Order: sequence, then C-alpha cells, then structure tokens
Amino acid sequence: MAEERLGRILGHLSLAPAAGEEKAKNMAKELQHAVTTRQLPLRKPEFQKLLSPCDLKVSEIKTLRCDHIKDYIPDLQYRANHPERAKIMNVPRCYNRFTEDDEFVMLDLIRKDGSGTTGAGLVRAGARSAVPWRRGEVNAAIVTCGGLCPGLNVVINQIVETLYYNYGVNNIYGIKWGFRGIWNNEEPWLRLTPDSVLGIHELGGTILGSSRGGFNLPKMVDALLDKNVNQLYVIGGDGTHRGAHAIYLEGKRRKAKLAVACVPKTIDNDVGIIDHSFGFHTAVEKAVDAIRSSVVEASCIPNGIGVVKLMGREAGFIAAHAVLSSRRVDLCLVPEVSVELDGEDGVLNYLYRTTKKQGYAVVVVAEGAGVSMMKATQKRDESGNIRLPSIGQFLKQKINAYFKSKGEKANIKYHDPSYMIRSVPANAADSVMCNILAENAVHGAMAGYTGFTSGLVNNRSVYIPIPAITATSPVRLNPMGRTWERVCNDTQQPHKGLY
Repeated sequence: MAEERLGRILGHLSLAPAAGEEKAKNMAKELQHAVTTRQLPLRKPEFQKLLSPCDLKVSEIKTLRCDHIKDYIPDLQYRANHPERAKIMNVPRCYNRFTEDDEFVMLDLIRKDGSGTTGAGLVRAGARSAVPWRRGEVNAAIVTCGGLCPGLNVVINQIVETLYYNYGVNNIYGIKWGFRGIWNNEEPWLRLTPDSVLGIHELGGTILGSSRGGFNLPKMVDALLDKNVNQLYVIGGDGTHRGAHAIYLEGKRRKAKLAVACVPKTIDNDVGIIDHSFGFHTAVEKAVDAIRSSVVEASCIPNGIGVVKLMGREAGFIAAHAVLSSRRVDLCLVPEVSVELDGEDGVLNYLYRTTKKQGYAVVVVAEGAGVSMMKATQKRDESGNIRLPSIGQFLKQKINAYFKSKGEKANIKYHDPSYMIRSVPANAADSVMCNILAENAVHGAMAGYTGFTSGLVNNRSVYIPIPAITATSPVRLNPMGRTWERVCNDTQQPHKGLY
C-alpha cells in the first residue's frame, strides 16, 4: 500500500529536470513519512498500546454516489490535471496529492450496540489527477439565489480564482439576480476575473445580486446551452438545490456536457447532512452583539424587558446558538418548541417573576416561533414561503398586557437585527470555510461530477448528491436534543411551559 501511494506521489511531482530522480524519490519518502506520522497516528506503537478490543464492527460501507458526466457521455476524453496559472506551479507538487475516486468519508461516525455492521460514506472532495475537459473548453457561470448570507462574495471569489489559476479557465460569468437572470436578458452577465473579484471577500452581500423565484427550466437550460456554458455553480439553500437538480436532469436529458455544482447556503443553518452552513457563525456572532445591547437597555430602566427577534422561520438554530454564546438571556423561543403563554408555568408569569427578581429580563425569539398562536396567513413570497406575522410585536403586546394586569408597567425595548446579521462580511472562520467549499466545488466539476453539492461532513470536505440534500432538508432543532437542553439550562426557563 505504501509503495502504491509512493508511486502516485511520484507521478504527481513536477520537479525540474536538474533535480534528478533520486531527489524526487527522497522528497516523496519525506512526504510519505509526514503523511504517516501526522495523519495516521493509529500506526504508532505507543498509540496501539492504548487501544482495547471492542465488539463493534463495520464490515460494509455503502456510499452516496455522485453522478458523473460520463454516466451519459461515455466517450469522454481525459487529460492530466496540472496547475495552469497557480502561483506555485514552478514549485515541486509535493505539498499535496490528488484525491482518488475511491476515497470516502464516513457519514455515521457514532457507533453503538444495534448500529449494525453497515456504515454510510460520502465521496471525498478534492482535485483529481485527470479531468474530462480540454484546455480552453470550460465556460463557467456562477449564480446566487435566495436570501443574503455572510460569505457569498468569498465563495464567488474563490470559485473564480480556482477556475482561473488552477485550471486555466478564462470564460467565467456572473449571473445577476438569481435564476431569473439566466434567461430574462434584462441585465448582461458579468465577466469575472481575479482582478474583477479582488477584495470582494471583504464585502457583505453578493456582487451578483440575488432574488427568489424566476425559475423557468426550459428557458434556463436553453440560455445556458446557447451561451455554451458547461459548468454552472449554484449557491443557495435546499429550494435552490432542487432547482439546480432540475437543471442537471434537463441537461442530462439533452445529453449536454453540463456540470452543475452547488455550494449550500442558508442563514438558518437548516440544510441537512452538512455540519453547518457557511455564514451561520458570523450571523450568530452579530446576533450576540444585539443581545448584549438589549441587556444594557433592559438593565438600565425599571421593569426593563429586552426582546430580540432573530431570523429562523422554521428552525431555531440562530436563536439557540446566540443564547448559548451570550449567556445573558432569560427566555428563548424557537419554532420547534410550543409556547404556553398563560398560567403559573407560562412564559409571561416567568418573565414577570424574573423581572421582579433581577430587575430586568431579556427574551430572544426566532421569527417563526409561536406562529400557531397568531392569526394564520396564506400570503406567500415568490419562493412559496408563508409570510410570517410579527412574533416580536405580538410578544410585546402580551407582555404589556400581563404586567398591566399585575398593576405594573413593563418597559419593553424591541430589537430586530434580522437583516443586520445576514448582510455583514463573513468572519474569519466562515471565510476559511467558504474558501474550502468553493475550491472543492470547482475540483468536483472539473473532475466531471455533476448534480452535487460541496459540503463539510464530520469536518471533512465531501461531495453530496443533491437528492440526498433535498431529501434531508430542511432540518430542525431537536427539542429533545443536547443543544436545546443547554439552552434551557442556561436560561432556566420553565420546561413545562415549552414542551
């Protein structure tokens, strides 16, 4: 096995002729030693002594296979993958190795009695040693759909740079205003180059603009093929992924050489399978700033109550994580947990008691919490989402009425930073994640994969078939899970009134 890997490494080295074969072998051996000692600690004798037998066994790995262009265009011609314009192209390629198609990342890491002997795996992301695209053949387009999210511009920047520097792609286009921009011809596509996207990673929003709706499958595929686009990069949530998959299927039906690669984006962190979505941690970080402001406001007035409304139509991840991060919240309301307002164990009485005890209280509420208590609406936006009534204003009215029934006045300070937390630039951690996701989306499309999304699973980069994403999304905060348990332990809010 070591000799086989050594052979692959030697095959990937691009040493200058003067370096000589012996030097190349020595460098490869050093690289192999580094890989073994750093990434494979199980081989170390001192580590082996710490291990003890276990009855659990995994005898079979079933993988989520990603579709490939060769599935319907079997006569693809491949060429060796070499960095075209990369700044390190004159340095021996020993800093990394190509990923093999038979490398997988375990999806279900946690094993226990009853787990069985079959595991699930995902295709490992990364550059392949051969690509089914001729030099100069690729015409790529990028589109952002749905709501804003920190990191969109980082993803755009990295897709452009990876295409240009690693694969020598010159024709890269940015599609304006989401799916509708593919076909409506109202605004010309942007020509994207490393110079034109320089510095955009420091900006919030998306330089391409975004919108909901506008999905017209025949017109979109016609427009893409008319403009000779053969790689489409789609950045969006689970609804956008459904649209991207439809584009892939239509291209496949037409036998078009069209790779469709996605990068999952959702401010609510409700896309399934992946560890978390990019921009989520930035949004939580900014939400905490709003909570801290609310604490100051509420604590400086008699019977002060700060109400902070955060994004989360059907998932309370932002609210829950912001509460856990701030550690200054007395009540957290999320869509997944039903709310009991009245009664001894209701949240109104709890807020009243908390205010009497410490002089103030702070409430964090996700926008979709308590919808069942308010008048239902059938109005929907262009993506089909129900327009939510204002839970923040509803709570404000109820709290005022309850305090009035006690012969007192509540001083409520209402904060709604919803759009502030999603329109800011990505923080450092999210920026790194965006770089990884975008780069691997390009590696996947250049390898010939299609109908997939680039994600992090168990902190490893993988390719996930779009149907697996749409089948498991949107996900919800588990009301019986550890995150919600931590929230309730931190706020000390009444459980009976919430379950």
